[in-house]
Amino acid sequence: MNLDRYWSALTQYLQLQSIRIMEGIIRCLSKLDRTLSQRLVAPTSKRNLLLWIEYGVNGYLWVIGSSLALVCSVSGRWNQETQHQLVMLNTGLLLDLIFTCILKLTIQRPRPGYNVNDQKFEAPIADQYSFPSGHSSRAAMLATLSAAFFPKYRIAAALLAVLVAISRVAMGRHYLSDALGGLLFGCIEGVAVLALPRGFSRWVRRILH
Repeated sequence: MNLDRYWSALTQYLQLQSIRIMEGIIRCLSKLDRTLSQRLVAPTSKRNLLLWIEYGVNGYLWVIGSSLALVCSVSGRWNQETQHQLVMLNTGLLLDLIFTCILKLTIQRPRPGYNVNDQKFEAPIADQYSFPSGHSSRAAMLATLSAAFFPKYRIAAALLAVLVAISRVAMGRHYLSDALGGLLFGCIEGVAVLALPRGFSRWVRRILH
């Protein structure tokens, strides 16, 4: 009985120490994340360029533009491969918007205190939160699809996604971990969309025809 009691006490002690160690690691990583993120913020003279990058990956603009392109491709009887790619693009964009909104509303990490509130076309509630970066996830998802559809430009697409992620931190919109998380989730979204069977694309086109 004494041995059981000692073993139980030792187990509880080790569990407590493990929790304390993990808490310490998380605090250190969080502090490093905040410090690096603030150091990466660009001077105000670069803000106009960063705003253009922000507009270029805006979710609403991409959804509207890609939706119109898909409708035109189906009604105009563009080639089947282009129609398929546009279905995948629209699916990826919608998946990204839904996924990032759910994560933001679930985690509810506040944006950096130094963020300038001049973002246009925001989602009313979700975009007040920081993790993950929606622009970064969208850019990574687009890069993943581009690498599959246009392999010749896969390196350029990947570099553009990284550029978008860096720009989010440089603007002060996000912490570095938000941008990295966005890149990871965006790649997962892209792979998930590419894994959809061709029958899904044909089904969507039949509905729109």
